[in-house]
Amino acid sequence: MVTVIDERDALLQRGDGLWERLRNALERHLDEPLAPSTDWTGHDVYGHFARWQANTIGEVRELVAGTWRPRDEDEDTLNNRWRDEDRDVPADVLRERCMSSRQELRSLLCSLENKQWEVFGRAASADINGEHYLHHLRAAGLEPDE
Repeated sequence: MVTVIDERDALLQRGDGLWERLRNALERHLDEPLAPSTDWTGHDVYGHFARWQANTIGEVRELVAGTWRPRDEDEDTLNNRWRDEDRDVPADVLRERCMSSRQELRSLLCSLENKQWEVFGRAASADINGEHYLHHLRAAGLEPDE
């Protein structure tokens, strides 16, 4: 019988594998577009994930505390603003922010009780379970091995 914990762990492990694939592409294209169809560089995507993961950490903490409120800004507005704000931040700083916020989010999600995982944890894991990575892998022309 598959438990909630087993399902969560399998989902996050899948994300770990997809992250490694995406991370390798980001490293190869730190200062150049990931693919002809996008102007996003590895630098941009590291910053993008650092921001989204930090955002999700805050939201999960609010959900646990019962204080969460929906945000007014749409995803495209946030993405564009954050990309502009991170443009001059060195790639090694963005990489570190991304890696540390990824680990923090993963640990936070693993600490959720079963009911919390089912109610909001699974949905909050999109930034590290592979769902969000798939979008960027495809944008980089790297179809996942699924």
